[in-house]
Amino acid sequence: MKALPMILAGATLLFNVAATASDSGDEQRYNHFKPEPSENLEQAIRNLTEYNAKLQEIVNGDLDSQDMAKVHELTYTLEVALARLSKELDVAANSLEEVHLGSEQLNKQRVKGFGKSYLGTLNHVLGEHSKHHESDHKEHH
Repeated sequence: MKALPMILAGATLLFNVAATASDSGDEQRYNHFKPEPSENLEQAIRNLTEYNAKLQEIVNGDLDSQDMAKVHELTYTLEVALARLSKELDVAANSLEEVHLGSEQLNKQRVKGFGKSYLGTLNHVLGEHSKHHESDHKEHH
């Protein structure tokens, strides 16, 4: 009867050692990286531009194991930057709704205030893209 608790204790110890060894093997294979911060819209756009270019270069290649490790590392910063961009676009969408409602009520102050907020965010997001279209538009007229 005394043998059963000893066997169970031994099995538990063996299981815990095996689980710990397995966990550390996974940790070596899947390192977690600290992302670059995206504390504001500017940082998020800068990180997206820089890290998308790096990702583009890698995915255009053969994708060996070193490339896969680089992709894994890049995604941490890209995910944080996209989350910031998403948050900023949510705020812009709310501002645009306020512009819409203000226009229905002929409320100039509401339209101007929220319009400036919306446009500030979207002009920043569209940045170079909108400048490119402006120059194309001017050339055609």
